Amino acid sequence: MSHPTAARPGLPILGVLSRPSQIAFVVIVALSLVTIVAEFVIHGLPQTAIFVLAAAAILGLAWVVGLSTERLGALSGPQVGGILNATFGNIAELIIAFFALQAGLIEVVKASITGSIIGNLLLVLGASVLLGGIKNGPQTFSRQIAGSNAALLVLALVGMFVPAVFAFTSSGDRGSLVEESVLVALLLMIGYVLSLVFQFTNPAATLGGHEASEGHAGPAWSRATAIVVLLGAAVLLAVTSEILVSSIEPFIEAFGLSEFFVGVVLIPTIGNLAEHLVAVQLAYKNKMEFAMAVAYGSSLQVALFVAPVLVLIGLVIGQDMTLVFTPLEVAAVGAAVGISALIALDGESNWLEGALLMLVYIILAVSFFEF
Repeated sequence: MSHPTAARPGLPILGVLSRPSQIAFVVIVALSLVTIVAEFVIHGLPQTAIFVLAAAAILGLAWVVGLSTERLGALSGPQVGGILNATFGNIAELIIAFFALQAGLIEVVKASITGSIIGNLLLVLGASVLLGGIKNGPQTFSRQIAGSNAALLVLALVGMFVPAVFAFTSSGDRGSLVEESVLVALLLMIGYVLSLVFQFTNPAATLGGHEASEGHAGPAWSRATAIVVLLGAAVLLAVTSEILVSSIEPFIEAFGLSEFFVGVVLIPTIGNLAEHLVAVQLAYKNKMEFAMAVAYGSSLQVALFVAPVLVLIGLVIGQDMTLVFTPLEVAAVGAAVGISALIALDGESNWLEGALLMLVYIILAVSFFEF
């Protein structure tokens, strides 16, 4: 009799998954295909329905990407796994932002950068601290390591928002703002590479790096199967992201929303929900340091990698993407970084701190809705 976890003949992808995961995998692939057919073949569905279908497909595909990178990381060792997670952690959001940038929705792109940072530091970290605190009581983590990660995020965001400060305090033309943004983007990417080098050479000095990571090896796929799943999910993600972006403006008009609100709240949620749920699950299992690693790591990745890459892509495709954000965005990110840093500095969290973080996020979301 075969072992219950053994792969079924002819089903190398589904055979090793649990029954709920099998169902979820099939539904996600089917939903992606339905979205593609509805957009390119049927031509009859309202664009608002297309937007909802594409958003649901992207949510699921981001989960599939996470499974495959997690498995490849387990097979390749912690250093390669770290590179894979860093590269693909925000891949859904990056692809969505690329198509939005190509479509000229620059304000949506910049708002999504802001929304991703404050979402990770207030909503994700807040939900993690809240549920983890309710389940486990006060949770502790390395104060020194968490503090250094918070400080690194502060430094990254100072560099990221320098062009905005320059724009507020000078009369420079659009060309000079683009030039400064490109220069800052290159320097931020150098900082990103340096942070990866430090992380891989000093694992004990990064959040969760000195703790065992058992239980996070992903499905028991072979290396070839994991690569096929990753590439297939990435292709579907690219197509559905393009469909989502093409239906943003009809969706905005139908519900009376602003591009700013969609960029700050909806796009980051769609692109990062799978990763967000992982952080909450880790905190619920009393792995608060790992949960903080997800929240801080994703924010650093957006500030040091995603935003600079989008600036450089804009330069190549002829879209003047700059790092000049609105005063409300600068204030929101500054508040998110400051509040999350205060929580990190004492090495302990409780459910009240999580609730307050989430309340701050709601306040900011309402402000963005009215902006």
